[in-house]
Amino acid sequence: MRIRLIIFILAGMLTFTGCEYQKVLKKGSHEEKLDAARKYYNKGDYARAQILLDQLIGKFNRGGNAEEVYFLYAYSHFGMNDYVLAGYHFQNFTETYPRSKYVEQAAFMVARCAFQKTLASELDQTNTKSAIESIQLFINRYPQSELVEKGNELIDELRTKLHDKAYNNAMLYYRMGNYLSAYTSFKNAAIDYPDLPNKEEVEFMMVKSAYLYAKQSVLKFQAERYAQSIEEANNFKNDYPSSVYTKEVDELIDACNSAIKELNKTEYDTSNN
Repeated sequence: MRIRLIIFILAGMLTFTGCEYQKVLKKGSHEEKLDAARKYYNKGDYARAQILLDQLIGKFNRGGNAEEVYFLYAYSHFGMNDYVLAGYHFQNFTETYPRSKYVEQAAFMVARCAFQKTLASELDQTNTKSAIESIQLFINRYPQSELVEKGNELIDELRTKLHDKAYNNAMLYYRMGNYLSAYTSFKNAAIDYPDLPNKEEVEFMMVKSAYLYAKQSVLKFQAERYAQSIEEANNFKNDYPSSVYTKEVDELIDACNSAIKELNKTEYDTSNN
């Protein structure tokens, strides 16, 4: 009985709220609609706030509440996870109201919307690169902003996605036995992202891929590619003299030297015959 009473009361409150909303929507003044939009927005009811705000765009003088209306309108799209439209309206806000007290926050939200449109690391990272550029543009424009720290945190998250994408792509080639593509991908990852947290592992996998590519090559190219593998291995040892991979790298160098000796011996025997 008590549960039924609670349900009845809640239903009555929702009905009253709905009637109140419809009344303001249809007959409220501009000020009443803006006041109601603020209340709905603060409650997280972005859909109702957005409808009211949409009716108010262009209804206030530029020096009045026009800025707040459009600013909240952009935020209502963000609150509803519509990052494309939110980003569009925040960008338009910065261009329409360049001297507004909200302009710095709007500029940051342009970058934040770009961040929200990025995909998981295993998917296409075009949006991730664009988002980094957008956030960096904000930081360059507002270097003293309190939001710079948050912007740098977002960039770190995005760069982690790029790191993961580059590493996983290279590992996929390696597991497929496509060692030339693996070698190239590991090398590019180390060059493109010098801040890779696992750079030592990436460069070791580059050395290993170079060796395996030489091993699977046709006979006439093997000596040259084993020599290149040795060069990559020695570069690794110079860069990481105390690496956990040193033993394995030394074993790869020995394997390359042994393979080159065998190739030279075979070539000598063939020429003598």
